[in-house]
Amino acid sequence: MSSGNPHLIKRASLFAMFCLSYLPLLVLLIIKVLLEKRDYLNYGGIKTETALIFIKQFGFVSVLGVLAVYAIIGTLLTLNNIKSNRGNGFPAKVNSIKPKNEEALSYLATYVLPLLVQGNIGLFEYITFTVLFGIYYKLYSTSSLILINPILNIRYGLYEIEYVKVGSTVVKSAMVISEHKWINEDDEIKLIRLSHRLYFAF
Repeated sequence: MSSGNPHLIKRASLFAMFCLSYLPLLVLLIIKVLLEKRDYLNYGGIKTETALIFIKQFGFVSVLGVLAVYAIIGTLLTLNNIKSNRGNGFPAKVNSIKPKNEEALSYLATYVLPLLVQGNIGLFEYITFTVLFGIYYKLYSTSSLILINPILNIRYGLYEIEYVKVGSTVVKSAMVISEHKWINEDDEIKLIRLSHRLYFAF
């Protein structure tokens, strides 16, 4: 039994997908901090003093902005790479299927993080966010949460299926994500493995 990382996608792609799942949170925090620091939104020229003020007041926002951009670009590249490897998938027949898009609703509960930041935003709030974000990523990177993504699930359907690989009689279960919003029993699909019992379906 392996205790290592079960995912076949690279860690950089995994982190991009994780950040995408929290994209609304990142945007909310950026807006919150900018509103809190709006008195500093004045051009003061290019000087060491103004650079230090920018880092102090908007360094956190800059990091969040980079994460947001990385999330979008990284996930798009990851999905394009998966789709380009469609030929490496294997055909399977669906025995039973349960839509799981509603799982993303419980995921939204973690967006209460911005509510932790009340009043002036300082070092403690930044540390709190960083620690919790790190814990969430650790849980995310070792579970099926890579497919339970509120942003991805707007476009992609999430399903729990039982399937039989073509040429086999063994029934297996898996969580799949697909561009097809409607997959039914007895449908023939092609699966590409992303992780242990996690697949992309065509």
